Amino acid sequence: MSQSLMPDSNLYQGRQMLEQLQSQSDKLILVAFVGPHCGACAALKPVLHQLVSDQKGALVLVEIDTTEEFELALAMGIYSTPTVILLKRQQVLTTLVGLQPKKRYAEAIAQFA
Repeated sequence: MSQSLMPDSNLYQGRQMLEQLQSQSDKLILVAFVGPHCGACAALKPVLHQLVSDQKGALVLVEIDTTEEFELALAMGIYSTPTVILLKRQQVLTTLVGLQPKKRYAEAIAQFA
């Protein structure tokens, strides 16, 4: 899944898209590290999609499947799913581990927007 498979231009999947956005975009990047059998990840997905939609283009979301990108997850210190990292280019701004209330994600985004 190295290409964007989602219809919205602010929603992406895979390591290749993450690396491309980090090098070419000045937007905030939400990186969601998820697993295919993670119930909390499934519950989080629509929350993150709504937050990205609410930002009207100021934020992008990249979903990383930890089973497909295990080495990337380890390199970024991801040991459980879901974990959401907010990035600006190569800089990690904040990390949220586990399923959090929508308000917590919105506050983290607002802090750096």
